[in-house]
Amino acid sequence: MEEKKDCEETNTFSPELRIVLIGGNIVGKTSVVITILKKKQTKNLTRKCVMSEGEVDKRKVILIDTPGWWPYASVKETSESIKQEIMSSVAMCSRGPHAVLLVLQSGVAFTEAHRRSVKEHLELLGRNVWKYCIVVFTRGDWMGTPTIEEHNESEGEALQRLINKCGNRYHVLNYMEQNDREQIRELMEKVEMMARGNTELLTPAEAGMEETDSGWGSNWSEQDKLERGSFNLDPPESK
Repeated sequence: MEEKKDCEETNTFSPELRIVLIGGNIVGKTSVVITILKKKQTKNLTRKCVMSEGEVDKRKVILIDTPGWWPYASVKETSESIKQEIMSSVAMCSRGPHAVLLVLQSGVAFTEAHRRSVKEHLELLGRNVWKYCIVVFTRGDWMGTPTIEEHNESEGEALQRLINKCGNRYHVLNYMEQNDREQIRELMEKVEMMARGNTELLTPAEAGMEETDSGWGSNWSEQDKLERGSFNLDPPESK
């Protein structure tokens, strides 16, 4: 009996799951929080992180919703206050998060400029953030293809490169089936499986503003700028 108890304690992973959500503006991060925790949540339109707690299958889940950035913006074009909030999200989790959910919206073309913008902002949490990252597609009912694999392939190289950098970890949430808890259970299973494979947590000491391979927007190509179109990338400074 004692031997069985020791085995059970060894197999116990964590009494709670701590998760940071990151993504650009209007990709549906707050909707992901609502879907996971099954509770009403005010949309995070502020420039601050918002922590929410709840239970999934009687297990405590802590979600931290971070402010988004303007579409296709480089890190240099994002305000310092937003960058600091994104980086502080890691410190809001005691002992650090188990996972970072990179939220993307289905039905929106994913270009190379988009990929570089996502990469630069995600690496505000440190270069090793990719080991903790799972891509979550919102509005799966908008995907337009029978399977997520076909969707990823149809989007082209930019999206495939991003997913590969995340260890080929991804998940789809269908808002038309919010009462379907199986999609949430599967996501939590993916979070735990990934976290079990990481020998260390992503801690505040590891987070930091590190220059990316692209020099934080300094080497954006003419094609990148063309894909960004006429977006106004000069949002007002926070007061």
